[in-house]
Amino acid sequence: MAHSHFSRRSSLQLLGSQALVDLSDSCCFRSLPRLGDLVDQILFERQVAQPPLPLDPEILEVLPF
Repeated sequence: MAHSHFSRRSSLQLLGSQALVDLSDSCCFRSLPRLGDLVDQILFERQVAQPPLPLDPEILEVLPF
């Protein structure tokens, strides 16, 4: 049951993010810069709040640093 809840929540978050991206694009095309800036800020804050993705150990081996 918990897995189903997590999957549903993840799906809703993705859909919400996509809706915000679409709204941001619409604001850009309709010359609504203040609303577009607000939507972009919300998207940025959501992205910062997400935990960082773990790096693949194979990729770390080939990085020069």
